[in-house]
Amino acid sequence: MKRFLLWEFERGSIHYDVICGVILAFILSTPRWVFNDRPDFMRVKLTDPIVRQSRDDDGNTVFTVKLRTPPWSSDEINRQDAIKSLSGTLNMPVQPLKMEQVYDTTGALVAYSIWLER
Repeated sequence: MKRFLLWEFERGSIHYDVICGVILAFILSTPRWVFNDRPDFMRVKLTDPIVRQSRDDDGNTVFTVKLRTPPWSSDEINRQDAIKSLSGTLNMPVQPLKMEQVYDTTGALVAYSIWLER
């Protein structure tokens, strides 16, 4: 066991190949959700409301706004719809400080995370 932990095998030996195979099998067989390290404001579930409020690591308020527009809409139309949804929910005009796109596991755009000016 000590030789495996200290990696004392020559490259190209059968032991070296077995260890590399075990490491590759672990990496490729581990489900994606095990390493899901996205912050809360970048996660969107089907049961979430249209606008959800959370905090980032610095304590800033972040609003996650689900898109109501079709997925094939342009980025500018999606951004404007997200801002309009947020301002309708807050009942005030909104000037975003920063906006980030939120994608689901298939890579489809599903929401925007919006930071507001203080």
